[in-house]
Amino acid sequence: MVPNGWYWTNLGNVTNKIGSGVTPKGGSNSYKDSGIPLIRSQNVLWGTLALNDVAYIDELQHNKMKGSIVYKGDVLLNITGASIGRTAISHLEEANVNQHVCIIRSDKLDPNYLRDFLLSFSGQKQIEQFQAGGNRQGLNFEQIKSFKIPIPPLPEQRKIATILGTWDKAISTTERLIDNS
Repeated sequence: MVPNGWYWTNLGNVTNKIGSGVTPKGGSNSYKDSGIPLIRSQNVLWGTLALNDVAYIDELQHNKMKGSIVYKGDVLLNITGASIGRTAISHLEEANVNQHVCIIRSDKLDPNYLRDFLLSFSGQKQIEQFQAGGNRQGLNFEQIKSFKIPIPPLPEQRKIATILGTWDKAISTTERLIDNS
């Protein structure tokens, strides 16, 4: 049951893109010291995009990876391995992802609301349900498209995301205070 004006749907019904990239030919040998960021699973943390060890690719490689281009506001979801389910929002104007990171793009969802939903108990439970019985953890795009998500009107999505962001900041501040005492 959801509040009046909300509805449940599959994530695939409210997204423009669900997809990932590839590792550039040559693997880590193709990485550069600067250029276009290549976001890998180690860069997608629990709610945060960490770029302290981001890899870079050149413009030529970037142009070969058009399907993996990430824009500001795209939601990124780790879809393989031990970090499956970690989710963050890209704040970069342009980047690429490898095959371990899924791009979720929507003009019907506030990116903060979607990130918070995927990190919520309900979102993580759906991710876990697809992992039952498998040897290697992994999600495919059809599974991601099938995630059930409650959709409030966009202004409410923004309010929810703002409230959750305020709580996250308060928790982080409290944790820092505890660590420093």
